[in-house]
Amino acid sequence: MREPARLLLVSLLFFCGCTGILGNALNGGDSGGGDGAGPPPQYPLVDLPLPRLSHDEYLATVHDLVTEALPGEADAVLADIMPAAALLPADQLVGQPNDKHGGFARLDQTEQQEYADVPFDVAVKLGAELTSTPARVAALAGPCTNGGTSLDAACLTAFVQHFGELALRRPPSDDDVAFYAGTATASPATPADLANVIAVMLSSPRFLYHVESGGDAIAPDTYGLDAWELASRLSYHFWGTMPDAALRDAARSGALGTDEGYRAQVDRLFASAKTTDTLRTFFHQWLWPLLELPALDSRAGDPVYRAFAGADLPGPALRDHMVGDVLDAASWTLAHGGTLDDLLTNTQSFARDADLAAIYGVPPWDGVSDPPALPPERAGLLTRAAFLSTGTINTRPIMKGVFIRTTILCDNIPPPPPNAANTPIEVSTTETTREVIESITEQPGSACAGCHKPLINPLGFASESFDGLGRARTAQIFYDDTGKVVGEKAVDTTSVPAVLAGDATPSSGIGDVTRLVVESGKAARCLAQRYYRFAFRRIETDADEPVLDTLYAEIKKGSLAEAMKSVALRPEFKQRTVTP
Repeated sequence: MREPARLLLVSLLFFCGCTGILGNALNGGDSGGGDGAGPPPQYPLVDLPLPRLSHDEYLATVHDLVTEALPGEADAVLADIMPAAALLPADQLVGQPNDKHGGFARLDQTEQQEYADVPFDVAVKLGAELTSTPARVAALAGPCTNGGTSLDAACLTAFVQHFGELALRRPPSDDDVAFYAGTATASPATPADLANVIAVMLSSPRFLYHVESGGDAIAPDTYGLDAWELASRLSYHFWGTMPDAALRDAARSGALGTDEGYRAQVDRLFASAKTTDTLRTFFHQWLWPLLELPALDSRAGDPVYRAFAGADLPGPALRDHMVGDVLDAASWTLAHGGTLDDLLTNTQSFARDADLAAIYGVPPWDGVSDPPALPPERAGLLTRAAFLSTGTINTRPIMKGVFIRTTILCDNIPPPPPNAANTPIEVSTTETTREVIESITEQPGSACAGCHKPLINPLGFASESFDGLGRARTAQIFYDDTGKVVGEKAVDTTSVPAVLAGDATPSSGIGDVTRLVVESGKAARCLAQRYYRFAFRRIETDADEPVLDTLYAEIKKGSLAEAMKSVALRPEFKQRTVTP
């Protein structure tokens, strides 16, 4: 039998054995002792039974595993391995069934053949790379390897115990050690045997999935996580990767099972730059126009677009600069103890590059000092160029209205009629974009008017004082097919946005809409819901309302960072709930 095929068979056999144990645990069994996992829950969470590592988690875990296991040659090994690991399919964004935009990749648990093939290929390659020279074997497994040429039984056992704690994210049991050491065919084991051991271990469900099967029962169908499971949950929650040495030490010593020790680890992990990266991922996915922002330079050769853009003609990097501006605003708010309201109303420019800074009319930010102030027409988050730019000479107030209504306010919009996508918003040379949209979507008695007129258009029209590149304007310029200006017309940003149902307060533009959003408190409730989905990897149920209420209260209390940290301090975070 070819070696990769033999490894795959061994991995599958181990997977079957492991899932038998998991099946017992997931149906109420208990396979481990308690580690002080916290008080009984008031509001149980229905966890996914066996979530896999996401795309980003897998890449980060492979990177950190190699870095810790073979620090001296990690860069060289990773240079060979990461291209293969990067072939793992990207996760799909998952939202509510009626959501047309956005969602969170951490919710995706879709099984794909590529997810089986790529990690197996990476496991085999990584085993070969880590053992490719005697020097690497010696660095990996220690002086007992006879200069990196062989491992006796004690040496191999010691390696499985050490490397297994990294890869399996807990100390291997005696059965685990016997199983993995038993995949070596020679005695003493050769470097090729060691490569096999590594490949099988990295094909294990304990490596590829978030396995939680230990801990004591603390209520009907509710189990506390053991110390190692809790360390793993904390690390992936905040860092998106495996626990580091300090977190493993806290699990091993029992410190993680104490209130003081647990809080110390939460504070330490949250203060790390890795948590900043994870939270940037959250904001990137929650604020879905950042994901859907098209390439802004795709029409650079079109004479109409060139005339429209003028000196601000986008290059290939402008899109990323706009996205970075929003994510930097979120990171700045978190780092400076800001509130959600501070983020929504922030009027600082985080444009690090000259192209976006020119659109804002400010100098570039150096990334360190206080960011420069935006011009007064920029009323906060909703006026950042990433939420205004379209890659065309036209604006998209319908999409802007849908974004604010569904994603900032968490209001529902009924599904559009089946033929809605067949009615494009054409650019006119005599009517503003608002006038064109009103003529199509607000006709009395039409299927569109019931949603567009009260729910969508008023919020979108409020930002028509910005063009398709996110530049401030007072009039919409009209062009012929050659790019010649043929007229202009004043834009109208007045509306009744009805941020609160039934509220007839008029708005003169996006500044008023921002103020009404902040005053309503709905954005805080919406953020609580969306961060819950991101953190717990699933859509909330009615049973989760008390937890959402607590998170909402934390967001309203003040510091956005403290509110996000508070999720890990909930008793439910330390538990898993099993549905019989």
